[in-house]
Amino acid sequence: MKCPFCGYDLPNDAAFCASCGKNVSDASSATTGNIEGDKGAMQPTQPTQPMTTPNEAPSNAESGAPEATDAAAEFGEPANTCGEPAHFGSSIGNSSSSYRMNNAASHAGQFLATKKGKGIVASVVAAVAAVIVAAVVGFNMANSVPEDTVRQALQNSSTVTDGVVANDYVTAQPYNLKSFKIDKQEDESTGEIGVAITGSDKARHVYFSGSMENDFFKTDFTGEAYYVKQGDSWVSLLGPSITGNTTTPLQGVARISQATGNDDYEISNFSSTLDSSNGAYTSTATQDVSYTFWFATDTATNTRTFVFDGNCWKPTGDTAVSNMHTATNFAGKKFEYVDTSSGLFKTGTTNSTIEFTSDGENGQVTATYSLDWKYAGDTSKGSSGQYYLPVNLSGNLTGTIEHEFGKDNFSIELNDAENQVTFTGGESYATISAGDGESNTMSLSAATNTKYFESPFQTSTYRMSMGTYVEKA
Repeated sequence: MKCPFCGYDLPNDAAFCASCGKNVSDASSATTGNIEGDKGAMQPTQPTQPMTTPNEAPSNAESGAPEATDAAAEFGEPANTCGEPAHFGSSIGNSSSSYRMNNAASHAGQFLATKKGKGIVASVVAAVAAVIVAAVVGFNMANSVPEDTVRQALQNSSTVTDGVVANDYVTAQPYNLKSFKIDKQEDESTGEIGVAITGSDKARHVYFSGSMENDFFKTDFTGEAYYVKQGDSWVSLLGPSITGNTTTPLQGVARISQATGNDDYEISNFSSTLDSSNGAYTSTATQDVSYTFWFATDTATNTRTFVFDGNCWKPTGDTAVSNMHTATNFAGKKFEYVDTSSGLFKTGTTNSTIEFTSDGENGQVTATYSLDWKYAGDTSKGSSGQYYLPVNLSGNLTGTIEHEFGKDNFSIELNDAENQVTFTGGESYATISAGDGESNTMSLSAATNTKYFESPFQTSTYRMSMGTYVEKA
């Protein structure tokens, strides 16, 4: 069509002339009315105003633009076209829609030249922009996994409960999320897995980051998860899982050795340091240890250094042991030995007791003892001139206990210098069964210079073979 005002060639649906800026839609309507009203009259409506030069900016009055109309209507479009998100989306790649927008834009170049046009379009652009932003945000929110959904799933997972580093040399504790945020999320194809589970191969791929802590470690992490929409709920398809992490110790180690169910020592006065240098973490731990046996108590101080390698604490070198000390626990204990068969060639009854009176430094002990042996047969001198003598000894003993630190055994030697009596032995086991309970024991033998047998050919001094002395209350 041609502009009825200046004759410029225009598209058939043009609302404004790209040359003179006149509102051609009103003129077209008037022309159509004249033709229909007067069938024989084919004369076009003549312009009632002087022709404007090309590209001259028309005034509002000249253009016929109403004072307060929707600018979209000025472009020949429905008033709600740009404000409708569905139309906005569907117009992308649509040739007719693109044409209408380009056509309207050519007219807008003329319309914007007017003061009134500038005001109207500015307000419309602002309104349309607000509608577009709201529509996009609403679309994203409706199609995004809520942050709290992922946060709760991660908090309840074993990943957070157990952490991502080993609990070597610390006390195992659950972690808590200290911070969490979704960094981004996007649609992603899951292939056959998603189809098999949900009937769709589309899932929401969520990327997140945050931190978790317990008393010993802080872990900064990144992770990912896949969710699918089922009704109004988001269901986890995979994850959430940690894809990267950096762990920082918050305090030093909690023990020097790994705990076992067979530990027979007690720990006291434990302490550890946490030292950092150029991003490297070390911990030096000290503790007092004690082994308590019925016969002695061993005490010492242990020191060991550890290095954190990003995954766990690892010891360096051996444990240094200092301040080793053994205190004997014999004082006040009484042991008894009874034997009715003292061995080959000297059958008889032996009764012996040892009662400890004190403990000293360096394993020193003191005790009193008695040793009573009687021959079971005839003690008178025989025709051959041989006979047996009873043995009845008592006195004071001093001795020393030999003991390997931390080991449940010892050796001991007790001497009565006056009567030349020596008890030697020790124990390999702490207790023996005795009735309904258990009793501490020692295995001892005795040697004396006391005669128990005499004949014309020899004299024998009493020797007691190894026997088990049992503690008596």
